Amino acid sequence: MDFVLYGLGRWLHIMAGVMWLGLLYYLNFVQVAALKNATADGTAAGIAKHVVPRALLFFRWSAVVTWLAGAALLGPLFVDAFREGRVGIAAT
Repeated sequence: MDFVLYGLGRWLHIMAGVMWLGLLYYLNFVQVAALKNATADGTAAGIAKHVVPRALLFFRWSAVVTWLAGAALLGPLFVDAFREGRVGIAAT
C-alpha cells in the first residue's frame, strides 16, 4: 500500500510541477506580449478580465500542490532537507 501511495504522491508532485512551470512560461513569454499588444489595440479588457485571473489561480495552486506533495514525499526527512541540504542515505 505504501508503494501505491508513494507512486501517486510522486505522480501528483511531477504533474503539478509540470503545470507550475508551464504556466510560469506562459505568463512570462506569451501573456506579457499579448497584453502589451492588446493594450495598444485597446482590447486588453477581455484578456485581463477573464484569462489573467484564471491563469494566476492555477499558477498559485499548482505551486502549492507541488510544494506540499514534495514535502509529503520527504516525510520524516523534511527537516533534514532544509537543515543541511542533504537527504537520506546520500548524506554522509
